[in-house]
Amino acid sequence: MLAARSQERVRQTPLGAWIGVCLTLTALLPAGCATVRRARAVQRGEDTPPGERTARAVEAGLTRDSLLTLDEALRIALTYHPSLAQATQALAAARAQLQETKAGRQPSLNAAAGYRRGTSNTEGQPAAGDAGNVYSGSLGLDLLLYDFGKTPAQARQAGAHWIAAAEGLRAARSDVAYGVRTAFFDLARAQELRQVAEDAVRQYQAHLEQVKAYAEVGRRIRYDVTKAEVDLGNAQLNQISAANAVATARAALNRSLGLAEEPGYRLGASEDLPIAGDADALMAMARERHPALRALRAQETFASAAVDEAIADLYPSLRLTGQYGASGSRFPLTWNWWGAAQSAWSAFTGWRKTGRVDETAAQLRSARAATADREQQIHLELRSALSQLDSARQRRQLGDLIVREAQESLNLVSERYRVGQASAVDVTDAQVALTQAQGDRVRARFDCQTAVAQLKHAMGEE
Repeated sequence: MLAARSQERVRQTPLGAWIGVCLTLTALLPAGCATVRRARAVQRGEDTPPGERTARAVEAGLTRDSLLTLDEALRIALTYHPSLAQATQALAAARAQLQETKAGRQPSLNAAAGYRRGTSNTEGQPAAGDAGNVYSGSLGLDLLLYDFGKTPAQARQAGAHWIAAAEGLRAARSDVAYGVRTAFFDLARAQELRQVAEDAVRQYQAHLEQVKAYAEVGRRIRYDVTKAEVDLGNAQLNQISAANAVATARAALNRSLGLAEEPGYRLGASEDLPIAGDADALMAMARERHPALRALRAQETFASAAVDEAIADLYPSLRLTGQYGASGSRFPLTWNWWGAAQSAWSAFTGWRKTGRVDETAAQLRSARAATADREQQIHLELRSALSQLDSARQRRQLGDLIVREAQESLNLVSERYRVGQASAVDVTDAQVALTQAQGDRVRARFDCQTAVAQLKHAMGEE
């Protein structure tokens, strides 16, 4: 009996009332507390994954002993590139917005508690300085019953935005893959062109030594030696440029991988990328699965739902509300409850709402036009990539023949120069032609691979 009276005294004190309210709020907000903890952890930068920060080469498994293949480069980039982290978090934000919108169709519960101390003087009565306490607490419920489809339209907009964000992630993966492929091929091409430049330097060096030997026995004039020295110097300049191109291409590949350092890996062999189908078949595939087109179609859905929302806003909404509360100057407090069905309607807003309907309809037309424009751009990119691929394949087929003929021509001219039937200029021209043919063959081979990469990107492949 004594314990029961003690509990009653606690319930009838302000401290007991506040404890009860705090316990109620604690019971109602466990999920909110967990969400806050996650947000604070993000603010503090706890467990920040690569992508939200620059990954280190060792995290990606790259060292000076690594052999980087195209497949491994794609794996690294699709894991660590920051643009994918951005797109992933954009998708997470869109998912949260969808949840926020869906909450509009759920009942909301609110709680309030208050304490006030002051005088209670009224007109016509003698004023007094005595102060009193007033305690209050309440629980309220609010539920949307019907709004002519406005809230469902908002949910469809959020759903369309979420779909667009998902396709945006796919598009980001496609962009990253395309960047890796082109950077990989650019580095492989630069390395082979550097090798061509190094071979040319060795050939010019050998020619210079030969000319000097001839000049020492009087079979060639000083001009031939000077000409050979100038040719060697030009070849060395080309070698320096080729080496700088390799360094630049390596930096570009590292950037496409999501790195900000030079791991010093070796590049694996680059193989031709397979592609099958004619232009019409490829375009049909692109229309079906290209992430940019799918995202734009989602934007059309968003715009259409916005029209529904604007039209629904012309009509009233019906809500169900209720409240239970207690208040008074001393405990126990006096309790009351009430419930009501409420309808709200803005009869005239200066044509603002009808203007909003016209605006959303225009935005829907614009979204459809954007989809058509992107479809035409994809068709252009496909046709251009196919043309470049066909041209590169033909140049590649001729490359071996041209290099073989240029080598035979150099051999012939070198032999004629040895017996005095050709000039130093003839030898230089033949050597330049061979170097150019070798470079063109390298470029044609990698142009094929780059064109296929462009074709895959135009189709939205990852």
